[in-house]
Amino acid sequence: MAPNPLFAPIAKHRVTEATPIRLYDDLDVERCAALHNTLMLYGWVCSGRKIPTMKKQSWWSRHGSQPLEAILRPSLIRFLSKIFDVQDHIMFYHLTGLARPTQMFQLGDVLEDEDNSPAKAEKYRFVVLYAANRALVSHPAGLVYDQQTHRAILMPTYHHIFDLYNADLPWQNLEVILSAYVDMIEAEKAIAVPLDYHPDAQHAVAGNNAIMTARPSTKPWVLQPYTLSDLKNCLDIWRRLIKAIEKRAGTERDEEANVAPLCTRSALDVAGIPKGFAYDLLLHAHSSEIWFVAPGIRLPKVEEFIHQPFRQVLEHYPAETAEMKMPFLFMRCPGTVSAKEAKFRYPFSTVESVPCGLYLDAFPNAQNPFEDACRFVLPIRLGSNSYARTSDFRPIRRSHSDLYQVDINPFVMRHGPKIVGVLENWLENVENGHWDVNAKGVEGGIGVWRKADSREDWWRYQGGVRHLYL
Repeated sequence: MAPNPLFAPIAKHRVTEATPIRLYDDLDVERCAALHNTLMLYGWVCSGRKIPTMKKQSWWSRHGSQPLEAILRPSLIRFLSKIFDVQDHIMFYHLTGLARPTQMFQLGDVLEDEDNSPAKAEKYRFVVLYAANRALVSHPAGLVYDQQTHRAILMPTYHHIFDLYNADLPWQNLEVILSAYVDMIEAEKAIAVPLDYHPDAQHAVAGNNAIMTARPSTKPWVLQPYTLSDLKNCLDIWRRLIKAIEKRAGTERDEEANVAPLCTRSALDVAGIPKGFAYDLLLHAHSSEIWFVAPGIRLPKVEEFIHQPFRQVLEHYPAETAEMKMPFLFMRCPGTVSAKEAKFRYPFSTVESVPCGLYLDAFPNAQNPFEDACRFVLPIRLGSNSYARTSDFRPIRRSHSDLYQVDINPFVMRHGPKIVGVLENWLENVENGHWDVNAKGVEGGIGVWRKADSREDWWRYQGGVRHLYL
């Protein structure tokens, strides 16, 4: 996708490898203000409105007062004085916009009431800078800003209050978060549609089979369940993984060979697999003569695709699963656990026994779609040795399915890790020789995964960092 001309003026402000964060202990006011205002303008223009019709009143001119001056840091006041606070316009999909003063300081009251702050702590050290969208969560909180460290994190709801005094939380510079939203737009993960777009209509990006319903409560913003780039990146890593294993197994094929896909279109249709990321992945990913692509994890058979463990849930819970796609079992390994032990969401958690393996877990909730998200379910529990970690380096506590997961997402509402990150980790373990390969593929069996809970090797089982959050 060609860069959007609206983003050209903020090229120097976006956080990239070429323009990293500036190392000083304060809010980068100019940079963050430029990013915020451009996001507001982009959504406004894409919604079908003209720039001159936007009332570019700053937050501080609307809400500023002497009592607020006594609470807010000077750099935060400067930021609030430079940024547009546009009424009745949603800033980004997950955030309705800048918090009103009552919303901004509610967090301090909640922390005080729940005794979640140390003695003599500054009551309003943490403020909600941007409010979460009420249509996506109940009791919304939002993007929390730490006035002491000048960093931010998304805490979507007051139903799950983070330990904000914990320095191990994945706090981010505000400009990093705002830049990530711009990245999501340019990757077509987040798109803005005209306000007159019918709320019951469906929107599809040209060249992409990903479909997303446009909701009035998030307009002009909608999220694509996946993008064409997501699919291409996953297929590329899959091809490289299979090729690396075949090379070491001595079964490498000619690049020009006509290779069958993992599953045919007719088999997918018989299985009742709806169009989407799983459908496209199976239809385009190459099959192989090898059996195992990771220790104990084998390539699926067509008949196994047809017998999906959660298929009956859609029939038994039609209202609860409306707009959802069931978790899809992609690759199997020996053993079963309960769906509740595997931490699948309700009503999928009602299934008493499900096969272990790698699942595409598309919809943690229907409003926050990431169809390329996955869940890796093992028949063994990790964490008893206290070395196993999630992909954001938080301890795993005796879990069948927390390996590769992200505990807290500082940018957007929670979703599972992208499958491309897991496959990338498997490719690394094959290429660096940590996993041995024989004629059937990666050898060693399920017991190899216990190394993810060992002092020597836990770090080898981390999903690709750049695929963690978005």
